[in-house]
Amino acid sequence: MDEATGIVTYETFYEVISTRQRFSAASRIRFTRKERIAALLEEAGLALDNWLGDWHGNAYTDSSTEIIPIGRLR
Repeated sequence: MDEATGIVTYETFYEVISTRQRFSAASRIRFTRKERIAALLEEAGLALDNWLGDWHGNAYTDSSTEIIPIGRLR
């Protein structure tokens, strides 16, 4: 991870078994802090109702695996 930008770069490789074709894809993702996400949503005019910490609907904590904001238009 690039500490300055928070961007993680990685490659995925896979092979189609029937044809033996090989493929790869490069990806870049950014891990953004909850506080920054909240500020961006506020700037966009959205109201936050809740934060989830995973795709099972559990509440967000500092050790959550995900940051999922639940909100609405103001």
